[in-house]
Amino acid sequence: MKSFLRKSAEHLIAQHGFEQLREVAVVMPSQRSALYLKTQLAQLADKPFISPRIYTIEEFTLEMTNSELIDPISLLMEAFAIFQQVNDKVDFDRFVSWGQLMLKDFDTLDLYLVDPVQLFSFLSEAKSLERWGEEYGEDQPEKFLTENTKAYFQLYDHLLEVYFRLKNRLESLGVVYRGMAYRQLVENLEKGIPLPKKLKKVYFIGFNALSKGEEQMIRHLIKEGLATTLWDADEYYIKNRYHRAGNWLKHYANPQSNSYLSDGSFLWMGKHLLEDPKKVQLLGLSNPSAQVYVALEKIREWAQTYGEHEQIALVLGDESLLDQLTQYIGEFKERLNITMGFSIKKTQVFSLVKLWWDLIQRSQNDKLPSSYFRKLWNHPLMQIYLRNGSKNQAQEFFDWHKSKLDGDALYISFEAIRSSKIPVLQHVLVDVSAEFLGILTHIKSFLHFIIQAYPNNEWDEEAQALQQAFDVCETLEKALSDKSSISLKSGKLLLMQLLQQQKLTFEGPDHSSRTLHVMGLLETRTLDFDRVIILSLNEGSLPGTRKRESLIPTDIANLNHFELPTFTQADAVTSYHFYRLLQRAKEVVLCYVLPSEKSSVKEMSRFIKQIQFDWPRKNPNLILEEPLLTFSHNKKEGKALDFRIEKTESIRQKIKDTLENRGLSASAISMLVTCSMKYYFSQILGLRDDKSADEDMGADVFGTWVHKVLELLDKEILEKHSGQLNQVDWSLQVQELEQYLMQGILEIEKEKGVFEVDKGFNYVLKEVAKTLLENYIEVSQNWEKEPIQLLEVEGSLHTQVEIPMDGENWKVKIKGRIDRMDRVGATIIRIIDYKTGKVESKDLKIELDLMSELSSDNLKEKLFQLWLYKFLLVKELSKIPEERKEYLQSIDANQVQIQPGIISFRNLPGKVLTENIEFRANQPLADFLQESEKLIAHWVKRLADPTQSFEKTDNLEACQYCDFKGICHREL
Repeated sequence: MKSFLRKSAEHLIAQHGFEQLREVAVVMPSQRSALYLKTQLAQLADKPFISPRIYTIEEFTLEMTNSELIDPISLLMEAFAIFQQVNDKVDFDRFVSWGQLMLKDFDTLDLYLVDPVQLFSFLSEAKSLERWGEEYGEDQPEKFLTENTKAYFQLYDHLLEVYFRLKNRLESLGVVYRGMAYRQLVENLEKGIPLPKKLKKVYFIGFNALSKGEEQMIRHLIKEGLATTLWDADEYYIKNRYHRAGNWLKHYANPQSNSYLSDGSFLWMGKHLLEDPKKVQLLGLSNPSAQVYVALEKIREWAQTYGEHEQIALVLGDESLLDQLTQYIGEFKERLNITMGFSIKKTQVFSLVKLWWDLIQRSQNDKLPSSYFRKLWNHPLMQIYLRNGSKNQAQEFFDWHKSKLDGDALYISFEAIRSSKIPVLQHVLVDVSAEFLGILTHIKSFLHFIIQAYPNNEWDEEAQALQQAFDVCETLEKALSDKSSISLKSGKLLLMQLLQQQKLTFEGPDHSSRTLHVMGLLETRTLDFDRVIILSLNEGSLPGTRKRESLIPTDIANLNHFELPTFTQADAVTSYHFYRLLQRAKEVVLCYVLPSEKSSVKEMSRFIKQIQFDWPRKNPNLILEEPLLTFSHNKKEGKALDFRIEKTESIRQKIKDTLENRGLSASAISMLVTCSMKYYFSQILGLRDDKSADEDMGADVFGTWVHKVLELLDKEILEKHSGQLNQVDWSLQVQELEQYLMQGILEIEKEKGVFEVDKGFNYVLKEVAKTLLENYIEVSQNWEKEPIQLLEVEGSLHTQVEIPMDGENWKVKIKGRIDRMDRVGATIIRIIDYKTGKVESKDLKIELDLMSELSSDNLKEKLFQLWLYKFLLVKELSKIPEERKEYLQSIDANQVQIQPGIISFRNLPGKVLTENIEFRANQPLADFLQESEKLIAHWVKRLADPTQSFEKTDNLEACQYCDFKGICHREL
C-alpha cells in the first residue's frame, strides 16, 4: 500500500517536476517527517535534482521572521530579572518553582494569539470576584477579598507587566521565544508584509491540531496563493461527529466551515479504517515486563513469515519501557532504528552528580562523612578515572584510600583529601556557603577530569552522557555569568531539572533503510508501517494523565473567547495520532497491562474499548482477536519469556550451606513466599544494594532510629533500676527525649549514614519520632497492673535443628533478634518486637489452625514472627539452666507462660498485640517443639524442592522498593 509520504512526494513532483522543486518549500510536523519525505523523493528520481526546502513549522516561522530562538536557561534568567523589576520581593528560590510555568503560558498565549491584556484583566481581582458572585449567587462578592486573595490576584497583575517588559527586552536582544515568532509572523502577514524568502509554493503536509497562530499563518498564505495543504485524514473519524480523532480535521475538511484550510479540493480523505483488510490483536498481560517479551516474539514470528523487509513500528506508550527493551532487542540490530531518546537519568553520570551533591551538602567544619565519600569513591565512573591513571598513580590512589578510609572514622577531613593529590577530589572540597556559580565551576571541573580519563577506545553511551552533563553545566554557567546570585538549593534544583531533560540519541548507519522502528506515538507522525505493535495501552499512558501545568485556571482556558489547550485537546491529539498510525497497517498488536488490587496500573485505554465496540461494526474486513496467552518455560519450545534459577545440585548445595550458616528467619521465609528470586539474590548469593546517598532519611532509617532510642531507654532502665519499670521516673524520660534522639542518630551513623536532623524533612521526622515516643511512654505505663521487669534488650536467640533431607540430616540454624524481653508478674515471659509501622490484631489472627497459617503461601509474617520468638525461647528454656542465657537461668519453664507480642507505634490503643501461639489447645512445650520442627521441615523441603525454581514475583507492586529490581529489569 502506498504510504502518505510516498503519495505526497508524487504530488509534489506532479505539480512542479524535479526542475522546479528548488523553488518550493515544504513544512512538516517533525524532522523525522522531513527525512523520510526526502527519501521518497530520492527514490522517485532517476537523476540528481535539488530538493525543496523542507522545514519543521517552528523552523519555517523563525526563518520567515528572521528570528533567533533564545535558549531556555537564558530565557528563564531574563524573565527573573524582569520580574524583580516589577516585584523586588520575589527571590530566585521562589521564582524557579513557577517561573517555567509562567514562560510556558506566555508561549501558549502568543501561539494561540490571545490578547494578554484581556486574559490577565479577566483574571483580575474585580472580574474574578464578579464571576464568583454570579456562580454562587452572592450579592456581595467583595467579602471574599482577603489578604491572601489580594496576593493571589496581584500575581496576575504582575504577569501582564512582566509579559510586555520581557518581550521588549528580548526584542532589544534580537531573540525570541517560540510563541513570539508565531505572533510576529501572523502580524506581518496581516499587514501585507511579504515573506523574506522568495517561494513559488509552500506545502504544509501532514498536520492535524494546529494552534490559532498556525491556522492564521496558513490561511493568510492560502489567500495569497502561496500555500497548499496536504492532509492525512480518514472518513472513519472525520464523518463521526463524536470521534475525537477528527476534532480539528473535520473543520479543516469542511468547505462550509470558517476553519476550512485548503486552496481547492481537500487532499486527502481516505477510507482505510473503513474498508482495508486488517488483523488486530488485543492482548491483556499481567505486568509491563511481559509486554516486551510478547513484542519480541511477535517480531520474530513476522520475520519468519514475511521476511525482514516489511516496515514494523514498536510504539511504547510508556517510554520507561525503553530501559528494559534495550536489554533484549539487540538480536535485531541489523534492522533496528531506535528513534526515542534514552533518558540521562538512567545513566551512571546522573547518579554520580547526585552523589556529588549529597556529599558536598554534608560538609561541615572542613570535613566530609566517610560513608558518603566511600560511595563516591566506589562509583563506576570514579573507578574509571582512578584506573586510567598511570600504574604508579593508581597504586598511590589505592594506598591513600586504604590508609584513610579503611578505619571506622565517621568523617574525613579536607586536609586528608588534599593530601591524596588526586586532582578530581580537589573538587569535592566545596564551601557550600559560597555562591552557586562558584560551586557549579567545581562540579563542571569534576566531570571534566573524568571525561579526560575516559579511554578513547572505550568511549560509549556512558561517556556520551558524561559529555552531555558537562555541556549542561557549561551552558548553565554561561547563562548565570552576568546574573544575580542564586542559592545553592535553587541552583541544584535548576541543574538537576536540566539534566533530567537530557536524552541520549541512538546513532548508527543510515536509518532510512532500517525496517524495525522503536518510537513513541508522537514520533510516528506522517509515517506508515506494514505492521504495528503498541505497548502500555492503559489509561495514564495512552492517553496520558490529565495533569495540566499552567498558572491559568482551566475554566478560563476553556472559555470560547480564549480557547487555550487543556487536557481535553491533548486527549484528542493523541487519539488522532493513534488512529492515523492504524490507517495503512496490515496487522496491529495492541498490548495493555491488566490492573489488579496490588498494582497501580490503571484500566485498559479507552482506545481499546472504542476498537472493541465500534470499529468491527464499521469495517467488515477487520479481524479482531483477543487471544489468551500462555507462557511456556520449556526451553525446547523456544526462548523462555522470563529468566529463572533452576535448583541444580550445586544450587541445592548452596541452599544447604545457607541454612546451616545463615539460617532461617521470619523475614527470610516472608521473602521466599513473596518473591523466591529475591530470596535467592539476598540469602543464597548474599547480594546487597549499595544504597545511594540521600539527604532525607527513608522509612528504614526512621525505624532504626526509633528502635535505637528505645534501646537506649530500656538499657538505662536495666542498668539503673535492674529492669524494674515501677522505679522509673517517666516524666524525666519524656523531658530528655531530645537528648536520646540525638544520641540515637549518632549511634546509627556508621550503619545508615550522616543525617542533618534539624533541617528540612528530617526535622519533621524527628518531631514525629518524638511524638510517637512521648505517646508510647505516657500510655504504656498503665497497660499492666502486675509489676514488669526487663530481662533483656536488643538480644538474640538462636538454635539449630536437623531436618532429614536426601538421606542425610541438614543442619538448619534458626535465629531471631529480640527488641525486648520482660517478665510480667511471676508467670508471664514476653518477647516484644517494636514496630514503627501499623500492625493490627487481624495481622495476627489465626483463621483455621496455626500449622495451616504458618505453612501457607499467604503467610502472615507478623504471626510467623511470634511463633519464631516462642519457639526460640522454648528451645532455650529446654536446656539445663547452666547452659541457658544468663537472664533465663532462674526461670522454671513449666511454671511460666510464654507470650510473644508486638507493640505498634501506629496502633498504641492495641497495647501489646499477641496471639495464643499453640498448634493445639493446652499443648505441652515438648509437643510444641515437635510440631515446630515439622513446620521448619516444611519450609526447608519447599526451599530445597528441585521442581520449584527461583522465580520473579508476578506482583509488580512488591518490586517497587526491591533492591534487585535492576537485575530483574523491573525498574519501570
